[in-house]
Amino acid sequence: MSRALVLAGGGVTGVAWETGVLMGMLDLGCDVVTGVDLVVGTSAGSTVGAQILSGESLATSYARQIDDNHAEISPQIDLELLALIFGELAAGGTTTEEQRIRVGTLALQTPTVSEEIRRAVIEQRLPSHEWPSTPLVLTAIDAATGEFVTWDKHSGVLLIDAVASSCAVPSVWPCVSIGGKKYYDGGLRNAANAFLVAGHSEVIVIAPQTTGLSPLVEEELEELRASGSVVHLITCDAEAIEAMGPNSLDPRFRRPAAEHGRRQGRTFHL
Repeated sequence: MSRALVLAGGGVTGVAWETGVLMGMLDLGCDVVTGVDLVVGTSAGSTVGAQILSGESLATSYARQIDDNHAEISPQIDLELLALIFGELAAGGTTTEEQRIRVGTLALQTPTVSEEIRRAVIEQRLPSHEWPSTPLVLTAIDAATGEFVTWDKHSGVLLIDAVASSCAVPSVWPCVSIGGKKYYDGGLRNAANAFLVAGHSEVIVIAPQTTGLSPLVEEELEELRASGSVVHLITCDAEAIEAMGPNSLDPRFRRPAAEHGRRQGRTFHL
């Protein structure tokens, strides 16, 4: 038996909700972190993955999410441009490098806060800046070529930069410079990238998608099931969706997101 954990994207409220879910499961004695064989994190999930494998207790990670004193910043969002970018995601993600290049071009052209300011936020999020011993795979996209890439401890990329690139929502946060190239959020392929855990006998997917799973995510989960993996899925329920607010990037909703995640985690049984 091998177990993989997939942590999907979902903004700062997604970070809080996912952490709450894991805390709620632990409340019932279900520790899915200890002994996990692989963690795949995309966007918000990259932050959660790095946090829970850092050696910090889950209780401490959860306490951070319900603390109103934090280093998160609220972005200036160009709704028209964001709608244009997400218009590429008709099926809930992208399927071609051409689509990702178009998104990357817009991302590179849009004024945002500096990479340094954004990197400082990511630094504050992570209890450890070293890659964990447990295999952790994080996702990003090359803004110039549209190539979907993954980072792990063997990639020669600093953990902070790997997380920052995976969380770099195009047109909202700056693309991240790594090795002379620019990268943005791996969630623009799809929110979970669950195909990366193929071959594991048990897969737990924690996905804070407030509009439901996209067809592309559903397709990958079906492929995992067809290959013999037992897939456990938890997503936001109606009560959590209402409490998390309309903007997943608004840090004011971290506390209710975490609290509802914990409530849901307490009802989730493997």
